[in-house]
Amino acid sequence: MIYKKIHTFFLLCFISIQIWGTFSHFLWAQEQPFGKIVKEIRLEGLKRTKEYIVTRELISRVGEPWLKKNLDQEYKRIELLDVFSKIEINALLDQDSVIIIYRFVETFPILPSISLKISDENGISAGGGVKSPNLLGRDIFFAGRLVVGGETEVEVWLENPWIAGNHLGYKVEYYHRERDNLVADFVETANEFYLRIGSYLGRKGRIGGSLEFLNIHSDRDSVTLSSDNTDKVSRIGVYLGFDSRDSFSDTRRGWWNEIGYTREMRLFPNSSNFNQLDIDIRRYQPVPFWNRHILALFSLLTLRSGEVGKDVAPWQLFGLGGTNTIRGWEFAARKGKNQFINTAEYRITAIRPSLLELPFGIDYRGGLQFAIFGDMGIVWNEAGEFVDKNFIAGGGFGIRILLPIFGMARMDFGWGQGGKGVFLHLGAFEKPVMTRRRVR
Repeated sequence: MIYKKIHTFFLLCFISIQIWGTFSHFLWAQEQPFGKIVKEIRLEGLKRTKEYIVTRELISRVGEPWLKKNLDQEYKRIELLDVFSKIEINALLDQDSVIIIYRFVETFPILPSISLKISDENGISAGGGVKSPNLLGRDIFFAGRLVVGGETEVEVWLENPWIAGNHLGYKVEYYHRERDNLVADFVETANEFYLRIGSYLGRKGRIGGSLEFLNIHSDRDSVTLSSDNTDKVSRIGVYLGFDSRDSFSDTRRGWWNEIGYTREMRLFPNSSNFNQLDIDIRRYQPVPFWNRHILALFSLLTLRSGEVGKDVAPWQLFGLGGTNTIRGWEFAARKGKNQFINTAEYRITAIRPSLLELPFGIDYRGGLQFAIFGDMGIVWNEAGEFVDKNFIAGGGFGIRILLPIFGMARMDFGWGQGGKGVFLHLGAFEKPVMTRRRVR
């Protein structure tokens, strides 16, 4: 079984390279005429992308000095667009002024995808779909996919990150799932809809709100709050965040923090009825005496009001243990309506992200990290259960392959649960991202 998981891990990486092998590349010469007045800004290589998609991200202005700090910030903002496979920024001296030239190679407008999903709960699911990272040339992201196997899932995403104001945008997600839910031990058929609207506050602040509708059907009694074994849940929420990360693809320094409040609207009878508070804190800190070493610290707290079985359905409980919670423990070893999960990772960059030119004109930017990690957390229902003896912890080491789209693929070896030996954990995306996605 362990060899099958390792093979799947590297297959995931291979598929990512071949199908999703597009990422940003940023070049500039060692010596640049910073401090010179900007005479002109030129954009080259935009075939489908509208010019304003780039210009609204620029900080440099004609008639103002060209500053390195502006250049660094512009790179981060253009990289986050995720619509270019290559970016070059150069400067051309013109007497006492400077002409800034931005050259772009756009990603393919529509990309077919081979999808592979791995979870502790349902094993391996595979399928396909389509992705358009730059719909209509306006940085609108659209993706749809179908996977079958361990679970059946239909997924549709639509995101427009900037329609007005200061990055006022929206994100719509729809999921249809048929799977075994091992936290509450039932066969789940779910339809989920999420709408998130948000805006920047200044350059690093974030603010917004959300709407959620969930229809959850169980194949047995005592899982839902409704007598017909189908719960219909509606929620409204607000959030406030802060993002000072230095890079999206290879974060070395900064914060990503968010506090959110969600309230059940009870538009349907017999649905759940509770308030929810989420506090999500993530810190990336480079080690000062080793420039390839990073300390990453993550903490997620979710608090819910109400009584389990009356206001909180059994299917809404959190499972603690597994790839995205406490590594070194079996999936859902502990269960409760509230959760507190903490992670520390010491990452060593063996291969810094660099551009590789692959066949078929695909540019891929990737790297390799090793990590030593420790996880500690607790789930509980009543206040008296929040005590030292109910915390569980695990630790181990792992490999991080930095990839486009996923951010990273993870292979971790963890131990901590007594009498269970070493666990192999496979995952895509950063752990705190997937930890948060469990909140539904």
